[in-house]
Amino acid sequence: MFTRKASLYFVLAALVLILGLLFQDWQLASMVLPIASLFFLSNIGGLPEKVELGISHQIIPSDSFGDEDISVKIRVSNRTSDHLGNVEVNEHLPSEIKVEFGARRILTQLGPRENVELALKLQSPPRGHYWIGPLVARVQDPFGFYLVENVIMPEILSIMPKPERIKGAELRPRHLGPWPGTIPARTLGPGTEFYSMRDYVAGDDPKRINWKSSARHGRLIVNEMEAERVTDVMIVLDTDVSYYETAEAELFEREVRAAASMASFLLRQGNRVGMILQGEKRGVVSPAFGKKHERNILFLLAAAKPGRASLSTSYVITLLTRLMLPANAQLVVISPLLDSTILNGIRELAAARYSILVLSPTPRAPTIFESEVEEIAYRMLMLERSNTSLALEKICTVAPWSADVPLSTVLRGIRRRRLVIRV
Repeated sequence: MFTRKASLYFVLAALVLILGLLFQDWQLASMVLPIASLFFLSNIGGLPEKVELGISHQIIPSDSFGDEDISVKIRVSNRTSDHLGNVEVNEHLPSEIKVEFGARRILTQLGPRENVELALKLQSPPRGHYWIGPLVARVQDPFGFYLVENVIMPEILSIMPKPERIKGAELRPRHLGPWPGTIPARTLGPGTEFYSMRDYVAGDDPKRINWKSSARHGRLIVNEMEAERVTDVMIVLDTDVSYYETAEAELFEREVRAAASMASFLLRQGNRVGMILQGEKRGVVSPAFGKKHERNILFLLAAAKPGRASLSTSYVITLLTRLMLPANAQLVVISPLLDSTILNGIRELAAARYSILVLSPTPRAPTIFESEVEEIAYRMLMLERSNTSLALEKICTVAPWSADVPLSTVLRGIRRRRLVIRV
């Protein structure tokens, strides 16, 4: 196709020719000849009759936790038997991504059937989704009149939150699934915790014989174990931290990491886990099992951004929880409790006999207040947050999480308190 330069030259030539004919000035009209000769030479010594470029790029890895460099491998191939002397390759990158090694735009030549491989090394950007591309390869003639272009559409690079390896809370929801897991089911079955004893019957595993009790009673006694099952869990991430602008980013990232860690931990236990992202950026992942499902949850969390939701958090969690979770299942709410309206939704779900755990990251206090008014506003906000937390403790389990305390420590404390509903 013609380039913009060729179009301008063509318009200029047409304009000069029209003016020359209009004024019958043959010297003016003859000025078209130099421009026409450029087009003639471009056709003679320019691009081959057939130009076919093959291009590809590969992002390694396409999913990352942000603790490694990103590589982009680019391959450009000349699929014809002609020499291509002016090949431009341009990889478009977002402004947040910095190039450590290589160049995003290069000029090269390709011989017949020749391939060129290029590599870019990128610094890992902050958590989020980034479009790498489009990758554009252009071939032009020496005069810049004719252009053949090949484009590959952008591919997505996902920087996901890295889950912590945690040892967590002992969940005790009323609803349990039929599959083996780690949650005590308050009934007999395969498990690791002692439940009761009974007389030995033919076919019992000899390893379950309680020899001390057998000697005391004069007959064989076997131990019965408490069955362990899995449950359905919905994690709600409240991203509305706009009430606390002084340390919004730090508080929000703690929430995201906690959501990723809880989802990974519960999925490793064999539970069905879903995710509700509530805030300016909303999203839902329905409860499911497995490693692939964990990636879906982390992919959603990669897109999380702090901001105030257009819909009430109380309304959203009440509606979606009832749609996607069976009755009496487990709900984990991760929220700084800066919006007191969330209390109404949790109270309604607790009344519907859902087991609820509220993990509440504690905001850091500002080191310096810019004015007395700002300090008073902060104290009022923290007082309202304390009132919300106290009200929630009457209907569900609330776990305050200070910034200097590891998440595993907080979750182990929950296990000692026993996760039960008090309505």
